[in-house]
Amino acid sequence: MVLSEKDLSVLERIQERILWLAVRMVDHANRERANTDGIKVGGHQASSASLVSVMTALYFHHLNSEDRVSVKPHASPVFHSIQYLLGRLDKKYLTQLRSLGGLQSYPSRTKDPDPVDFSTGSVGLGAAAPLFAGVTRRYVDAHFGKRPESRFIALIGGPDGM
Repeated sequence: MVLSEKDLSVLERIQERILWLAVRMVDHANRERANTDGIKVGGHQASSASLVSVMTALYFHHLNSEDRVSVKPHASPVFHSIQYLLGRLDKKYLTQLRSLGGLQSYPSRTKDPDPVDFSTGSVGLGAAAPLFAGVTRRYVDAHFGKRPESRFIALIGGPDGM
């Protein structure tokens, strides 16, 4: 589907907001949050920035409710920013990246407060999990009856944005 100029303009504005939120989350974690032990929290702003366009297009234009996405670990701030803009994450968490009980540096189904499709903290898991989910889905459809169509998407890349 070809997007109109107006649709592209809206996506660009959303993308700018997501990038700002993601970078701000990492900056807050490193510069403003109390740091009792003096160890830098870290964060991968370039890795987040490398996927902002792709994730904006996916979450705000292409995904259906049945689709599942595995977000590369170092793009967690972008994922959480999107969830906030979609109303799936409370604002208070935007200042809790990499803090105890806050947002995880890697998307986690068990530790993050927002809905994560695949936990991607372990190296390679983010790429493999959607593949196995797709195979499992085909098996279930073949043996128990077809369900609504869905896609399993893996967003991969390194911590430096490559």
